[in-house]
Amino acid sequence: MERLATAPYAPPWPDGVDPGRSGSGPDFAIVALRVSADFYEDEDHERHDAVLDEFETELWGVVHALDARWGTHRTVELTAYADRYLADQPVPPFYASLCELGYFGDLETWRVGGRLVAVGVGQPDAEEPVVLFGAVSGAPEPERAG
Repeated sequence: MERLATAPYAPPWPDGVDPGRSGSGPDFAIVALRVSADFYEDEDHERHDAVLDEFETELWGVVHALDARWGTHRTVELTAYADRYLADQPVPPFYASLCELGYFGDLETWRVGGRLVAVGVGQPDAEEPVVLFGAVSGAPEPERAG
């Protein structure tokens, strides 16, 4: 995450593992850092639940490490952006790209050197892989959950 926080927005990105589950624009990059297998054969959801727990645990390990480095994180809910995106209403490009990738959950964020740095866990659909992703953006502060 530290390398991503200062890297150019355009690929190649440091530590990215799956360009198809990553995206970028003029002032942002969203990078898949870890991707699970898919869940097309997981009929009872047991494996899915275990993998999701594993990724959430890893996410919070990253959050605690970055809190120690950059100070306390801020949680940003993406619900309002996702609702507008799904209703074909305007959404800032960074948040629209998160939605296009299927990353609708919360972001854990920090301001580092004028950039918004974020981590999260996303899953585009129940059968699709779980993704631990990092993001960096020059976008203004996100809207507060309301």
